[in-house]
Amino acid sequence: STKQRDLAATDPNMFQYPLVYMHGRSNFQFGSQERRQLQEYLARGNVLFADACCGSPQFDKSFRNLIAELYPNKKFERISADHEMFSTKIGYDIRRVKRRMPATDNSQAALDAALQEGEPYLEGIEIDGRYAIIYSKYDISCALERQASVACAGYAHEDAVRIAINVVRYALLQDISYKRQVEEIK
Repeated sequence: STKQRDLAATDPNMFQYPLVYMHGRSNFQFGSQERRQLQEYLARGNVLFADACCGSPQFDKSFRNLIAELYPNKKFERISADHEMFSTKIGYDIRRVKRRMPATDNSQAALDAALQEGEPYLEGIEIDGRYAIIYSKYDISCALERQASVACAGYAHEDAVRIAINVVRYALLQDISYKRQVEEIK
């Protein structure tokens, strides 16, 4: 379904979805009950996809803190551009994408952003050989809505769409694989 559903991290309905998406601009904290349920959600083979709106440093720091609380023995790792998530095996070939980087010269910062082409920069946490958490410190959400400004560090619209599609397809394939494994154990 493409219909948006807002779910609290404690909502038991969250387990109905193989993928949840989280984004924001501000600092935040999860309580112990929210952290426990999110950890259980991920342990059941589901995927959390997140991005920092406009490359927000506040959200980035809070998200990294949350993941460190959930998995103190794991560190974010950059997902290699040769991972299947970036290939036609999953969806689009997104080994090369365009990302907006705001001008660093303050006199031009409000007027100009450079598009840089390169490998996508997604980070993840692996659980049982699959990426259960996929995170972009660069904006995807505003780009998906075509609301990205030149002051926003993030992906070009077309590439944000391709990244999102590949992540959704990857999550769905992980869900299918997980369900098969559970059935085989039974």
